[in-house]
Amino acid sequence: MSKVTYSFRLDALGKTPKAREEVRRYFWELMIQQHTPLINQLNLQVAQHPNFANWQNNNAVDADDLKRLWRSLKKQPQFETMPERAFVSARLVTNNTYESWLALQAKRQDELNKLLHSIEVLKTDVELIAISGCDLDVIRNRAKEVLSEANAQISEDSKKKSKKAIEGGIYKILYDKHRITDDLLEKCAVAYLIKNRFKIKSDETEEDVKKLGDRIHRKQKETEILQKQLQSRLPKGRPWVGKDILDEIASIGVVEDETEWNSIESALLKKQTFLPHPILFESSDDLIWAEPERCQIKDIQPDEENSKDTEIEGVKAKNLQAGKENSNTEPRKRVCVCFKSFDEKYAFEVAGDYRHIHAVRQALEERKIYDEDTTQNTSALFLVRSATLIWREYKKNENRIVRRRKVANKRANREGQSADTKPDSLPAPEFYDPDFPWNRYQLFLHCTIETRYLSKEGTELDIEKQKKSTAKTLQTLEKNIAELEGKGESTKTRKDRHSRQSGTLRRLENYDNNYERPSKPLYAGQPHIVTGVALGSSGLTTATIADATSDKILECRGLKALLGKNYELIKRRQFERQLNLRRRTQNQKRGANDQFGESNLGDTIDKHTANAVIDFAKKHQSGCIVLPDMNDYRRRKQAEIAAFAERECGGWKGIEKKFAKAQNEKIHSWSYERLIKYITNQAEKEGILVKIGRQPLQGSSQEQGKQMAIEVYKAIEAYKNKAKSEKSPSNKSA
Repeated sequence: MSKVTYSFRLDALGKTPKAREEVRRYFWELMIQQHTPLINQLNLQVAQHPNFANWQNNNAVDADDLKRLWRSLKKQPQFETMPERAFVSARLVTNNTYESWLALQAKRQDELNKLLHSIEVLKTDVELIAISGCDLDVIRNRAKEVLSEANAQISEDSKKKSKKAIEGGIYKILYDKHRITDDLLEKCAVAYLIKNRFKIKSDETEEDVKKLGDRIHRKQKETEILQKQLQSRLPKGRPWVGKDILDEIASIGVVEDETEWNSIESALLKKQTFLPHPILFESSDDLIWAEPERCQIKDIQPDEENSKDTEIEGVKAKNLQAGKENSNTEPRKRVCVCFKSFDEKYAFEVAGDYRHIHAVRQALEERKIYDEDTTQNTSALFLVRSATLIWREYKKNENRIVRRRKVANKRANREGQSADTKPDSLPAPEFYDPDFPWNRYQLFLHCTIETRYLSKEGTELDIEKQKKSTAKTLQTLEKNIAELEGKGESTKTRKDRHSRQSGTLRRLENYDNNYERPSKPLYAGQPHIVTGVALGSSGLTTATIADATSDKILECRGLKALLGKNYELIKRRQFERQLNLRRRTQNQKRGANDQFGESNLGDTIDKHTANAVIDFAKKHQSGCIVLPDMNDYRRRKQAEIAAFAERECGGWKGIEKKFAKAQNEKIHSWSYERLIKYITNQAEKEGILVKIGRQPLQGSSQEQGKQMAIEVYKAIEAYKNKAKSEKSPSNKSA
């Protein structure tokens, strides 16, 4: 499923400014006083749960245990008035937070174990002779036997793979053999092969002990980085939201825990916004779209009680009526939205970029069609799949006020007005009143859009996939129901689910472009043409088009060739960055504020780069784009820099730190994840397959992109061949 996220600003609806302010205030207080504290308590209780160690081993939080904790908190008086969807959102946020944290920690631990094992394997020839108690010639002869055994284990299918993939398979076999075997001679023979990269050296060749020591030293530095990352604290939510930091620290008293003090110190030193956790809407029917004039908003009194779990049937009826009345007229451009289980009076008008506003208009039309006949139309094909309600800083209105003042002053000068009569008294709106955060910040709705549903062909392609998965689910449920009936157990839950899935399958089969989506041919690229994107320091990007069948490079473009005229933005950003670095250094010496925000040039450059990469891939009809895993790349590069600095600086810690810091700034000066995200989003819109590869450290950017592209293509082909062989009749009969 290819999905992208669009951001829309929400303007509260109401007859008076006071009523609109009360809508914003309700959501602010809900998220500050109930939603965020509930998430904070859930995070603490999950970390203190007696089964937390088992969850860490399984890399997943038990859903049933989390629901029990969640339901126990629901009974507390503080959370009784929460809408149901906000309460469900707290559980989803906690589950997502711990799932990602556990997965990240498990990945780091796995990488650390591999590094420690590789350090244990790497030994000099003198050490191998001492451990095995045998001569070096005996170790070499045994190494030849082990290497022949490893090559024999590599199947015939692996010959279709690249050289690096075959070497990776041999490495895995050798490391597993070193871990399992108890024979010291065999262990030393395996270590000899790994150390020399499968080569048996002659007696005349002397071992380069210094080079081996540098190799071990780089791995030790990488191990230190991983060990520090593994000591990261448990998720604690946002404990400072809605609180005064100084008062909170005064109430804490003496802090003995170093981790706790580090969190307090970071809160003091960094520029904090202290915004609440967002509310997640995971279901496509949680958002109720309507036209603004059909939402008859009541004035909200400050002392009016907030209703809970209100069904928004009125908005649905108004949508249906609006569709009937305006069937022969053009649809309204404005769209408003309210949320399931929230009161109907808490509604917003959706405002956003003209390039993305078409999505909410299409969502409105789909809602009207769905409300006409809910038995025949399905919400499983809604364009907007999920959404997130989030508070953000929004300075566009403030800039607009400044521009209005400048325009008014220029007009006054042209008309010959004096300075005393200039209309400079344009007051700042209530939106920026510092005493009321619900006026200072702005609500945004981040909508996740299914890009396939923008066209008729993409929708039909997805319907076929959903039909197959739903049919399989029904078969499984039927088997489970038959087994439970044979045992005499209750089958009510599974029968209810079977009924829902049957209704979904029936609606999918009866779908005949009910939502009237436009026709757009799907992108058809050539599978053997692959685009490899190599990323370097300071945002350096190189796109390489490779023909995986012939291992040739068709065309390669660097960042300057990709951006063209927009390359001047790179120089502008470098100038701004150097200027901010100087200002930050000067202010740090004076003890002044050193948190300088940069312009959005980096974001703009990444968007231009992503568009250029996609156009470059489409020009050659590339079937796949391969992007690097920059988290792994950064750690490996940082370890290499640290080892080089420690080796070359000869114990001068100050010089070593300066050198490592200067080199690391180049790696961390650009948001690689943001660029990867933009390329992924643009590729998914066009229907181009995106894969993640491992970018090598050595070689030119062109060779790195080519190597990544070919490796991923070989892996895809090997997976397809394996799947075909498993489905073949010969394997089934066997």
